[in-house]
Amino acid sequence: MAIQNPMAGWGPFVLALGGTQTIGYGAVFYAYPILVPAIAAEFGVSGPMLFGVFSVGLLVGGLASPRLGRLLDQIGAPQVMAIGSFLAAILTASMAVAPNFVTFAVLVILLQSISFTVLYDAAFVTLALKEPDDTRSAITRLTLIGGFASTVFWPLTGFAVETFGWRGTYMAFAMLHLGIALPLHLWIARKVPVPRAGQDTPVRAPRPEFPTIAPDHLRAAFVLLALGFAVTGMVIAAIGVHMVPVLLERGLGQTAFLVAMLMGPAQVMIRLVEAGFWRNFHPLSVALISGAAVPLSFCALLLAGQGQGVGLAIVFALLFGAGQGLTSIVRGSVPLVLFGPAGIGARLGRLAGLRSVMSAAAPFLFAVSLAHLGPQITLWVCILLGVVGLGALVVLRTNLRAQGRWHAV
Repeated sequence: MAIQNPMAGWGPFVLALGGTQTIGYGAVFYAYPILVPAIAAEFGVSGPMLFGVFSVGLLVGGLASPRLGRLLDQIGAPQVMAIGSFLAAILTASMAVAPNFVTFAVLVILLQSISFTVLYDAAFVTLALKEPDDTRSAITRLTLIGGFASTVFWPLTGFAVETFGWRGTYMAFAMLHLGIALPLHLWIARKVPVPRAGQDTPVRAPRPEFPTIAPDHLRAAFVLLALGFAVTGMVIAAIGVHMVPVLLERGLGQTAFLVAMLMGPAQVMIRLVEAGFWRNFHPLSVALISGAAVPLSFCALLLAGQGQGVGLAIVFALLFGAGQGLTSIVRGSVPLVLFGPAGIGARLGRLAGLRSVMSAAAPFLFAVSLAHLGPQITLWVCILLGVVGLGALVVLRTNLRAQGRWHAV
């Protein structure tokens, strides 16, 4: 099998979207935990209360995603992304001058409610319009850039809050949305097809080697895919918040922080592997690899508490990072290949809605389980959920083979 250079095909379009995704994820998601202590101190509230507000925002955002996804098809994904950047700038600037906690909390929830419009799912639909013949590779290249959002914004936010305070930091983020993301989205909007009134955005059919689902099997296939993505996403969201505390509980001491840092490089490396070695795999095959990596990572973490130590904890971080890194790719490429480009915005919106609603509750449920059931049982529950998510994808693949609609590579 020929190996494709993963760095080939980098154009201004993907680079522009990569820049807006870095700003979107960095300013909307990754900066928040860094700013929480300063915000909590000024408003006189607890950190958990601020994280609770964030979870409510994720829930509201999940409920709003299906409607926002339909807008991507109706008026054009890049047009919606431009509107989203403008709204994100206004809301972020308003957060910077919020007079009290209640106002700030409402603004956080509003920002999360429109976050779908400036993040990966909207960007994936945009790529399907601009790169209809090579959307999957474009998605991989985009996620490679977006994967550095935490690497950039964690230290950047830490420096900014120490230098300018949390209000000045949020005002700077508003300027990033308004001065960089919005102009880039407007530029992108001029480069892609615009739907006519009453019609979905025109895109060409997917490549013939990856056939779409037969019409009479669409609903069942969508339910299985939604279940697989949502359950796996729930587990990823839970451990993403509690990773360091869980590693500390495994007896790793200060090494826990070093092990946790391996997750980011693992995400980037697996995306390079997908771009260079697995680009001819069916996207659902890559989703199966991602789905398997998550429960396997928890098995390693479970064993790490049985005297096996740092080695297995490193295996956990690498496997978990790989599973999470691939998840960002397959959540865009698999629906496009299985269901085709027509109405892709609405489908991604529904998938994102279910995933976000389940993920919003995951950190809280994980914390409750840790407190009342203990780490061993909690990790077994995560393994079970990971197997359920993987099982849904396995059933989907089996059904495709039974229908003769699976292209093996």
